[in-house]
Amino acid sequence: MRFLAGLALFFLGLHLVAEALWAWKGRRGLLARVLGSPFWGLLYGLLLGAFSGSGSGLGLLALALLEVGVLTHAQAALLALAATAGAGVWVGLLAVARERVWEALLVLALFLYLVPAVRRFSLFLFGLGLLFLGFAEMGAGLAPVLALAQRLSGLGEGYLAGLLLGGLLGSANGVAALALLLSGKLTPGVAEALVLGAGVGTTSTFFLAALGGRVEALRLGVPLFLHRLLLSLLLLPLVPPLADGVLAWHLLSHLLYALLYPPLAPFWERLAERLFPRRRVAPKYLRREALDTPLLALGLARRELARVADAVRGMLAQAIRVLSQEEGGERSLEALEAKVDALTRELVLYTSELVSRTGDERAVKLFMAASELEHLGDLVRRVVRQAERLWSQGLRFSPEGKEDLLLAASRVLSSLDKLAAALGGERALAEEVLREPGEAFFEGLRRAHLARLEAGLAESRASTLAHLDILLTLEEVDQGLARLAGLALEL
Repeated sequence: MRFLAGLALFFLGLHLVAEALWAWKGRRGLLARVLGSPFWGLLYGLLLGAFSGSGSGLGLLALALLEVGVLTHAQAALLALAATAGAGVWVGLLAVARERVWEALLVLALFLYLVPAVRRFSLFLFGLGLLFLGFAEMGAGLAPVLALAQRLSGLGEGYLAGLLLGGLLGSANGVAALALLLSGKLTPGVAEALVLGAGVGTTSTFFLAALGGRVEALRLGVPLFLHRLLLSLLLLPLVPPLADGVLAWHLLSHLLYALLYPPLAPFWERLAERLFPRRRVAPKYLRREALDTPLLALGLARRELARVADAVRGMLAQAIRVLSQEEGGERSLEALEAKVDALTRELVLYTSELVSRTGDERAVKLFMAASELEHLGDLVRRVVRQAERLWSQGLRFSPEGKEDLLLAASRVLSSLDKLAAALGGERALAEEVLREPGEAFFEGLRRAHLARLEAGLAESRASTLAHLDILLTLEEVDQGLARLAGLALEL
């Protein structure tokens, strides 16, 4: 029990250290740019891991950034691997800490906590003290664990035990701390094998995330697991001649995993796509045999057009989230834009053949509506691109300007909702879109921006070009919706 209590204190200490040092609240777009090259990605991941103390936590952050399109597959994997290597420095601190240093750290932290100005630093000291205290308690209660560990007689058994412990704890550092305590008390090489196995087992955090339906967790987790597994098995035969160095094996193995991932990234990414392919976008309603029955073909084309409108709506909703959170970018729109492009292509071909067979003017209107929707999707992506370009320069919209942009985007989203329903047969909603022209609305927003410029607001002056460009783009989307509403009334 004492060992488990010490392990709990160890993890609590790591958590407090991470909370205290996690001053980095940087924009995700900045992170994506920093990780743009393997060198900077490796360096940044190592620093983040060292500051946070949690490689697994940063791995899940990398997964989240991959899911929203901020990071590529290779960038997310490198961040996860490098962060785990960087977080290993905390095990190194345990190796050099003097006995009972935790007492001094906790007492100092207690007094500093009473001073608001240095409270964050006191939390860091609390965490560090609990980290050392937990390690000391683990050592004091080691006897039962040692009795079990001494049954591990070979490298293979040590490796498998580390794999299991790393998977259960989700922490390579926790197993490395245990191996550090066991070092010298086990068969030579077993403690080092324990560390190698744990480095592979810690990938379990991605598989647990996949249980929640996050398919991208499998696309990222499986290549990371296989990458670590293969390299660790290649390292395992080197353990006997280079044994008696738990800390070195822990740090250098994870650093090696990170260094060797970039050249292998294309292979792992192709493997992930082959094992977990993304669903292909295909028309749901268009049927070629229906072309022999023009009225049926028109009805099916109209239903498919509503699917395109729904995908464009999804793009606009995502763009609003990007503007609101000032995080993410064009990549977060790629899947929906691909759906819009694929469905539009099929719909254009279908309606053009219907026109050639029947000459029906309604088929022409459907052709025009499909082209218009595809263009609106391009405009929505332009909105995100314009905002991302501003953020890449280290600039931000003023709070008032950001609120105006979100108001404009919300108006357009509301009109798009009405249009989607109108394409489904609700003609009254198409008429409502036409009764709400946006000229006066957007003119009012431009005048409000001009007033902020006249007032000399620094953020408004710095972001003025991007602000006006986005307003013009949203107004163009609004005008396109009005044209689509007119087409919907003619169908």
